Amino acid sequence: MPTRTSQHRPASSSRPTSGRRQQNKQKTKQVILKVALDLFSRKGFYRTTTKEISRKAGIAEGTLFNYFRTKEDLAMYFMEDQIAGLIAWFQGEKPLQRASLAEQLFAIIHRHLERVGPYEEFVGAVYLRMLQPVSKLNPLSLDTQALSLRYLRFIRDLLAVAEEREEIPHMGDIGAYIFALFHMAIITYWLYDQSKGKENTLALLDRSLKVAVSILRKGGWNW
Repeated sequence: MPTRTSQHRPASSSRPTSGRRQQNKQKTKQVILKVALDLFSRKGFYRTTTKEISRKAGIAEGTLFNYFRTKEDLAMYFMEDQIAGLIAWFQGEKPLQRASLAEQLFAIIHRHLERVGPYEEFVGAVYLRMLQPVSKLNPLSLDTQALSLRYLRFIRDLLAVAEEREEIPHMGDIGAYIFALFHMAIITYWLYDQSKGKENTLALLDRSLKVAVSILRKGGWNW
């Protein structure tokens, strides 16, 4: 009696794999972010609507909500994208990795300011939202803290290398937190800086880092 053998059909090549779907999702999110940032820079964060973002991105508003439920989610993704880009940039700068700690930290913040420069109004709006206790952008929210951890570990690793080179004494995790607060303070100053090319911000950044590293190296205020 003939037996019926099961036939295994190969998976359709037209069906996207999990990796392909993830790539497509990230590509769509990048398109939405680019469109949103353009609108934010021209119309402002609060005056831009999700309907305008979705229309310019060429997707339905309902589809937009599948990626970003609110403009705060867009802002969170922007911050995540900035941190990832900053870390990737530093990892590709081999000469900078051999530079002094003060030069490294200056370059990191300077690079960040260059990247967010075209979106100053948007960044200012995000910082105002961070002050609201119920906002997911608030530094105490779990969403923001999870995002901050990647940046804090990145800075902690830089400080650890500087400790091995005996540029600074051992600081542990606290050093990363201190620099993160300093980074936020510089951005706040930058937002209010009216000098040409934000030169006052760069001067403050340069001087502050040199003084701080000098103090740490000598272990006191007698520098």
